Amino acid sequence: MKIFEIFIWIFGILAGIIIILAAISFISGAKIFGVVHVVNYFHVANTCLLIVLCCILFIQYWEKKCKKEE
Repeated sequence: MKIFEIFIWIFGILAGIIIILAAISFISGAKIFGVVHVVNYFHVANTCLLIVLCCILFIQYWEKKCKKEE
């Protein structure tokens, strides 16, 4: 389960960085990484947050399953 917790932190931080880059791009009007539309940042951040959510749900499911077997 430790590997999933590491994935949660990595993808959560990555999503936060992407959202910050989107805010900077929106405010300054600059094309960061050649991305023209700001909404594209949120598509990527949404995917990262979905991975985080799936990992959290898997950890909760696994812990419930292990407690039930004991």
